[in-house]
Amino acid sequence: MPGEENPNSRIKDLIEKYLANTCTSKEFEQLLSMIENGKDAEGVTQTLKDYWQKSGKEMPLRQSELEAKFALLMKDAKAETPVVSTGSAKRKRRWNIQYAAAAIIICMLSVSLYYLFKPKQEKIVSKTENIQTDKSNDVPPGQNKAVLTLANGTSIILDSAANGTLTTQGNSKILKLNGMLSYSTLKNKSSEVLYNTISTPRGGQYQLMLADGSKVWLNAASSLRFPASFVGKERKVELLGEAYFEVAKNAAMPFKVKVNGMEVEVLGTHFNINSYDNEATVRTTLLEGSVKINKNNSSSFLKPGEQAQMNKSGEIKIINNVDVEEIIAWKEGKFQFDKADIHDIMRQLARWYDVDVEYKGTVSSHFGGTISRDVNLSQVLNMLHLTGEVNFQIQDKKVMVMP
Repeated sequence: MPGEENPNSRIKDLIEKYLANTCTSKEFEQLLSMIENGKDAEGVTQTLKDYWQKSGKEMPLRQSELEAKFALLMKDAKAETPVVSTGSAKRKRRWNIQYAAAAIIICMLSVSLYYLFKPKQEKIVSKTENIQTDKSNDVPPGQNKAVLTLANGTSIILDSAANGTLTTQGNSKILKLNGMLSYSTLKNKSSEVLYNTISTPRGGQYQLMLADGSKVWLNAASSLRFPASFVGKERKVELLGEAYFEVAKNAAMPFKVKVNGMEVEVLGTHFNINSYDNEATVRTTLLEGSVKINKNNSSSFLKPGEQAQMNKSGEIKIINNVDVEEIIAWKEGKFQFDKADIHDIMRQLARWYDVDVEYKGTVSSHFGGTISRDVNLSQVLNMLHLTGEVNFQIQDKKVMVMP
């Protein structure tokens, strides 16, 4: 009929909006409905296949796994699953495997958006008897929280400090600008080196611009010791925990990060360092440029996409073609897991939500998916629980993990 919208064109438009995170809640519901009703399965599959190939990623799961996860997500999103009685047994609707595989990619590309439009519940109840999380026990996400310690030992709580100029340190003025600390060089020159330290607690993060223009994103439970202004022949800082660096180029003054007895040396580049004490290795991942890893009398060079892993014995191993998106997902405000061990995941959650974790029974599952770091803890746990592999209980800032 004249003026009637082409369903093939509409679903392609909705998919493209979804992938660009511009989908409204009404459009998202329409997309789910069209998927459920099997509208243009071939078009959906081809559109997503084109997108996936452009992204350079592999299919995250086998089709059989995709079909199962799609059924679970649709059940939770719609709050109902159509069934047909067959005597004493019940048979769930059978989904076209190819189409379910395409549809689940939509869901997995942005689980955070899925949860944004998911109906709110007073409690999330697991399938295991007596395991539940009610609102009174839920834990909100971390925020921009940090403490700045000046050279004289004075501490400034940044999350409660007003925006604007905080103080001066030698040749630098320190400003707070909505979740970011910025050091700017004053006209007067000083050769005095004054070290400051910025520390984030569990459940906190902060961004810092150093006096040379280098940018640092500090993850939860981390600290960075740095000079208020750089003088001499090098720019040296010390890291505990995790940080992402975008270093300003200055060939005459190399930038060095001291971490756990190792030194990362750069001229100008983008890289991430994870050096938490409860991780098995110190991991330095290069996104852009080049870095040199110095340990004792040996050196290793990294290329973009490579990661240097130093174990507790000080041995360094270079890993090629790592998933840099997964590694810096925290800096982009996301949790991103790719075949991640449940223990690795829970360590991340413990730091960001400031909770303790206790295991009851043996849990050894691996998970994949993406979700925003801005949601409550229960929503992340529910995403993991939907796989049917693990159960949780939150009580008094402690998470119980059970098979």
